[in-house]
Amino acid sequence: MFVPALTLDPQAAPRETAEAARLAEEFGFASLWTSGHLTGRCPMLDPLTVLATAAATTSRLLLGTATLFPALERLPGLAQRLATVQYLSGGRLLLGCDAGDSAWARWRGGSGDGAAGAAWRAAGVPYEERDARLDMALTDLPALLRGEPGLLDPARPDVALSVPADVPPLFVGGENEAALDRAVRFGDHWFPALASPDWLAGAVAGLRERAAAAGRAVPGVAVAQPFALGGDGAFPGTPADAAALARVYGFPEERVTGAVVRGGPRQAAERLAEFAAAGADHIVLSTYDSDWRKQYELLAEAVALLD
Repeated sequence: MFVPALTLDPQAAPRETAEAARLAEEFGFASLWTSGHLTGRCPMLDPLTVLATAAATTSRLLLGTATLFPALERLPGLAQRLATVQYLSGGRLLLGCDAGDSAWARWRGGSGDGAAGAAWRAAGVPYEERDARLDMALTDLPALLRGEPGLLDPARPDVALSVPADVPPLFVGGENEAALDRAVRFGDHWFPALASPDWLAGAVAGLRERAAAAGRAVPGVAVAQPFALGGDGAFPGTPADAAALARVYGFPEERVTGAVVRGGPRQAAERLAEFAAAGADHIVLSTYDSDWRKQYELLAEAVALLD
């Protein structure tokens, strides 16, 4: 489940973040996720600060980023922030990340141009270096987090991260060839967004072939889907809405319309089962309804029907 954060209402009370985390845990959801962009079309809080807030009000809920862009970060500072959330949460962090050119990036703020491109320019990072920088980050980050010496300062091989932490499970976002290779090489999970069950089944088959060719274990599969339960469940509400979303993502319209979990709890449960049958072992849902509490409640009813 995605926490509302500030993606729905910039004037939302700050307490809603903590309340959403508590309700997600009370309803029995497995995890809570948040996105993060420095610039873009949605106002957003810092994702790791949001998860630290959620950690303080929960005890069981796993806490995930969907997704971070390590290519934009100074790796030692990012490692410290990740280790802090791991420490405060008792090891409940799930690290979702991608190179910044995925469906996540396009939906939350675009890619290397426009408003989102300002983030790359502000960080002083050429957008064209995103894949190489992410691969380097994923290579070095586990050792940094474990507190292995020699990575913070080459001139001081004895210096290490002052508060080491367990390396969180890695969820690799993105749908292109580089992202799929990265998921096989580094990931515990591959993490695409806005998938229809048919598209997902084909993509998972390709992921398995890729892993077999590389002689590696097949990563798990997590998907992020919008949901709108109760009433007419109208998201996207019209063909024009679906077409607009398809343009944002660069996807076929049928993939967009097939991604939405809608209807009542029973219909939603059937839809979730379709994603599971297509290969998803994690389904992360986000609501566009301002009454997110009601959506959480209806979703909990749907999940109960799966047990």
